[in-house]
Amino acid sequence: MNLDGTTATQTIRRARFRAPPPAVADMLLSLSEYQPAPDWPRDCRALADHVADAGPFAIILFSEPLSPEHWRRRSHTVMRRIELDSELDETVCRCFDPELNTRMAEWLRDHRDPGDIHLRGLVREYYPQARAILRAEYQERYPRAWKRRWAERGYLRPRCKVECRRRYDLPPPLGLWGTEVPQQFYFMRRSGTYERGCSTSSGSREVHSYFGLAFLELMRRGVSIPCHILVYDKHNQLLLADTLPSFALHAGAMGSNCAEPQDTVQTLMHSARTVRVIEDDDGSGILEVQVTAPRTMEINDRNHKSRTLRVRPYP
Repeated sequence: MNLDGTTATQTIRRARFRAPPPAVADMLLSLSEYQPAPDWPRDCRALADHVADAGPFAIILFSEPLSPEHWRRRSHTVMRRIELDSELDETVCRCFDPELNTRMAEWLRDHRDPGDIHLRGLVREYYPQARAILRAEYQERYPRAWKRRWAERGYLRPRCKVECRRRYDLPPPLGLWGTEVPQQFYFMRRSGTYERGCSTSSGSREVHSYFGLAFLELMRRGVSIPCHILVYDKHNQLLLADTLPSFALHAGAMGSNCAEPQDTVQTLMHSARTVRVIEDDDGSGILEVQVTAPRTMEINDRNHKSRTLRVRPYP
């Protein structure tokens, strides 16, 4: 553990990552029974009151990029066939999309278009212009073979591509979002509900800000909020870095997309225990997890010894 004048940092090195012990594994299996939280107040203190007796706990999930050796293995990836428009239809959309949208919007003011019949008719009106554009592109793209390729009329046929995505073999709801961006889940055990915070969208940033601040407020009130730090490694194995007895936060995007006053955000964050990872130079793996807390705040060390919790009151 590293100490300076204002903070204490606990380092959890990769060698300490391990498969979840039975108690944590049972908890992870039970998560499939949780449902997204219904309407909740957009005020961190009111939200803290709302979930104070709900048995809150948190999970922080970090993901490593999938190791290159696994990208062709169906055990680690999911292959998906995606239907695409023909080259001719794609050229219409690429070159005439603004005009096409304007004409379609005018039509929809007074009509409906079930089955996109009118839209398809509009697209066909642009075929002669799009065919001329595409023919010129073929001449440039295939200078020696464009006549043969053009005569084959492949540009009229629908196309497809196969997309390879990483498989996330995680208990729901942890595996519902395929992303390598850090995620934080907020669970309410007694109500069987949860929310997910992340930096990938405005909605997930809003959740992360409100629930993160609400859980920090509960911690200030002395509510025990266990926090499990998980790593989904490069081999698609879920590992436990540590379980902290009190709430910790991945601070990315905290305070954004919410209406909380900045002084409230800063006051709560001043007493926050935060979690981050240190990666390899090439970003291919996680070397360690660092848990940093204010010097006067309780923090787990390697022997799970604790210090006194002291936080400032609201100004």
